[in-house]
Amino acid sequence: MQNRTWQPPEFLQLNGQFVTLKPLIPERDVDTLYAASHGTPEKEAIWNYLFYGPFDSPSTMKDWMEKNIVSKSDPLTWTVFENLTNTQVGILALLAIAPNHGRAEIGHVWFTPSVHKSKINTESQFLLLQHLFDHHSYRRVEWKCNSLNHASRTTATRMGFIYEGRFRQHMFVRGKNRDTDWFAMTDKEWSRCQSNFEKWLYSHDNISLMELNNS
Repeated sequence: MQNRTWQPPEFLQLNGQFVTLKPLIPERDVDTLYAASHGTPEKEAIWNYLFYGPFDSPSTMKDWMEKNIVSKSDPLTWTVFENLTNTQVGILALLAIAPNHGRAEIGHVWFTPSVHKSKINTESQFLLLQHLFDHHSYRRVEWKCNSLNHASRTTATRMGFIYEGRFRQHMFVRGKNRDTDWFAMTDKEWSRCQSNFEKWLYSHDNISLMELNNS
């Protein structure tokens, strides 16, 4: 592995059984994404632990996307389309991309509440992990979240990410100190995690992904 180099992840469409990940295009996606994430307390709760949002209008959301997403090579942000309805149901991204080290982070993750705790959510993460580990031979994928974000912590553990520690007062967000919990999955763990993802997503085994990863 001495002097090895990795390529930046390709930013292309990723196809799954339940979802299709397409590079975000504000003009195409913003109206549906805005409706999926605004209008009720339940929908707007998705913004509680993000650094931005909710937005005043679709045009405000579009302006933010164009300034902070489309114009940058990091993060790489995909819109999640539910295959059954061909409808935009959320976004997720690769960020903190470090090709020299074969490392990247999954973040900027949110889904409309109707698909929470579903195969739509899980397969979206699986496709990004598969993209990094299988197609680009990355060594490490990170997951970071506010220590108070129980749902994100649970999601990371459920998928097989390993908890690595808490960075106290790591950030100052929305006028408050934020402790950040760090999780990671390495290429050494990927084969087992991949098998568990596939069992839960594509077989009829009546066992949770958390149970598979803890077995």
